[in-house]
Amino acid sequence: MRQFKLAWQRFRSYFWLSLAFDAFLIMSVFLAVHAWPTRNLPVNEPVPETVLALLNGSGIRSAVSPGETGIVYFFAPWCFYCRNSIGNLDELVGEVHVAWGSVVALDYSDADEVQAFIDNTGVSLPVLMGTRVTAADWGVRGFPTYFVIDAQGQVSSRSVGSATGVGLQVRNWMAL
Repeated sequence: MRQFKLAWQRFRSYFWLSLAFDAFLIMSVFLAVHAWPTRNLPVNEPVPETVLALLNGSGIRSAVSPGETGIVYFFAPWCFYCRNSIGNLDELVGEVHVAWGSVVALDYSDADEVQAFIDNTGVSLPVLMGTRVTAADWGVRGFPTYFVIDAQGQVSSRSVGSATGVGLQVRNWMAL
């Protein structure tokens, strides 16, 4: 044990090597923490057929726009992180950094709860009313969940948890 301790101390005495090791360790933990919640989400697969009712009651709409790269965002109206990150997608679509975006409500008690969330966040994108079947089809178990869909209708990237506008834009750009 003493020999290991001496070797470790000698290793840590090399500043740049020690710094590189620490950075590698931190990045590995970050990637593992990010990968765990997305482990069962589809990637490089066709998106499920998802046609849902609109919150405003004006009809039904597909969650995906074929032929262009875009983002499908699943949220729950009670979700703190959803409240703080949903505006990133709204802004990216509004500024045309992303061709289209779909906002799908899940895990809600009624349409009034979803409407209150939308009114509170100021989202201008059409809101689709998802169901438990929708969540199961897409593999959504946490909120918010984002899927970047490429022009061929395949899931290019996915993420669970809060994401920045820059992060979403980079994922969308990588899918082009």
